[in-house]
Amino acid sequence: MQSLQPGTVEELAGLVEQAYEQSVPMYPLGGQTALHYGLPAKTDGWGISTEKLNRVIDFPVKDLTLTVETGITIQALADMLANEGLMLPLDVPQQSQATLGGVIATNCNGPRRFGYGTVRDYVIGIQAVNGKGQLFHGGGRVVKNVAGYDFCKLLTGSMGTLGIISQATVKLKPVPEEAVTVAVSLDDGATVENCIAMLMESPTVPVAVELLYGARWSEYAGDPNRRYTLAVQLAGTESEITWGQQRLADDLKACGAPGAFALSSEAHVALWQQIQEFPAAEHELTIQVKTVSSGAVPVIEKCTETDPQCTIQSDIGNGVVTVGFEEMPETGISGLVVSQLGPLATVYHGHVETLRCPAPEDLTLGTMWGQLSGPQWLHNRVKEQFDPRGLLNPGRFVYQ
Repeated sequence: MQSLQPGTVEELAGLVEQAYEQSVPMYPLGGQTALHYGLPAKTDGWGISTEKLNRVIDFPVKDLTLTVETGITIQALADMLANEGLMLPLDVPQQSQATLGGVIATNCNGPRRFGYGTVRDYVIGIQAVNGKGQLFHGGGRVVKNVAGYDFCKLLTGSMGTLGIISQATVKLKPVPEEAVTVAVSLDDGATVENCIAMLMESPTVPVAVELLYGARWSEYAGDPNRRYTLAVQLAGTESEITWGQQRLADDLKACGAPGAFALSSEAHVALWQQIQEFPAAEHELTIQVKTVSSGAVPVIEKCTETDPQCTIQSDIGNGVVTVGFEEMPETGISGLVVSQLGPLATVYHGHVETLRCPAPEDLTLGTMWGQLSGPQWLHNRVKEQFDPRGLLNPGRFVYQ
């Protein structure tokens, strides 16, 4: 595959136009941390990198917005924002490599989406090049701008199949004064569900709620003999944190989960770093089930029945369950995803995705993306409008 690195948006548009005229498939490349995500490419073409498109366009600090080219890495972005006491609260694995464009294209959300929201909530302006080499944009540089079509939400999670994202405007948040983790060990699904129901309406307003299973998390458990560890992150002022810790411990005890404790500052940082990186960790097979929050416990229990040795990191307040299997289940990926977890996820309005697979060439539309939430003809119709010759990331996403 030929790899190209345009230095400006104009060069990017020119390359795409050239590829369109020659009917050459194009594969957008950011930090290349998510190349395993999606069906593998089967057609040779051009890899078009956004690495050199990393300039800051506009940073009005007092407006809490930032406009940048999307080849900027998440780490570079975080460092720049930290100097101003600001943050973009997206917990992305491999931040030194992952780019903003890649995060938007893959809709990569982490545990703090519970309290802070998703990628779609933060992208308020976007610029991209469609499959014909035409530059288009939507949204704007102010939070309340609703001009034009909502390309921001459409391109988020589009896997680079509708356009190569070249620039984005994101809204920002101040870094909180303090953050702390309150953890408690649990032994049964009913108690977990009671705790989650309480946390969904808790006045302590958690920013992240995680349910952890497996030996990987034992150092953060109050009682390693119990099946699960529930970790709740609180953030705010010193007085809010002091009150929140005590209130949360009391509320968990009332739900049948006594013994809650606060992690040390070092353990707090280490835990959330491990949680952030877990989806990118090396496992024989990694799958992710996305449901409503009430569906997370049934999915987790099904996974532990299938493989008691698996490791689970669940953004349980968001209904997202990420499971790492050290060995391929006896049923194979098709049996696990299509026959077992897929129907269960559907009951809870969700679906299953495969994040990592030892034989990606064996993945199918069903084992990669599970049951599609929208009709196939609608997906294809949208694709035709932006990429009429089907040259952007062909075969890697849901289009047929």
